[in-house]
Amino acid sequence: MTLLYEHHYEEVMTHLTPVDSEALAEMNVIIYDSVRKDYAVNVSWHEDCIRREWGVVKDIDRIENKIKLVRVDGVWWVPIEKMLQVERVY
Repeated sequence: MTLLYEHHYEEVMTHLTPVDSEALAEMNVIIYDSVRKDYAVNVSWHEDCIRREWGVVKDIDRIENKIKLVRVDGVWWVPIEKMLQVERVY
């Protein structure tokens, strides 16, 4: 049985292409909706590997350009420029 709260990491094998402006605009809409309507999202971003976590976006730091992803078992500050994908959890 796979638990929903498991952390997910993937090694990066190839060079990652930057996210295009249309995809970034769509991710921003999902992030703002998560803040406003308090629903969970899946966020993937690049650190040393590709990280994927789910939670609710509780804060957007415009100075450091990061979002605060919160879940019962953890908090992550995700740099917006390193985000690869954001999708709503249904």
